[in-house]
Amino acid sequence: MKSFIFKPFEEMSPEDYAEVGFKSGLEIHQQLLTDKKLFCRCPAGKYSEEYDAEILRHMRPTLSELGEYDGTALMEFKTKKEIIYRIKRETVCTYEMDDTPPFLINDQALDIAIK
Repeated sequence: MKSFIFKPFEEMSPEDYAEVGFKSGLEIHQQLLTDKKLFCRCPAGKYSEEYDAEILRHMRPTLSELGEYDGTALMEFKTKKEIIYRIKRETVCTYEMDDTPPFLINDQALDIAIK
């Protein structure tokens, strides 16, 4: 890779990002007022005390993008804490159960998230 000349954000092109190997992700810790969820097509904003199934989970530490373990995740793993998710079929899909990778992003949710 040749040496890269840094530019202001507004002047960066897709080629500039490719040259430096830039990769980015999106993580949102808020509920968005959208019709569908961010990474699947399940309806958003529907809540109920009723549920169809429970999923039992245990925290398992994974390496971050930087090749490090998150200290909190390690601590939770050592406590053998159990987390029970209650799910309703009409609002949960394989993505939310960690059985499939994310689907195409919901453009409406993305627009709201980056505002």
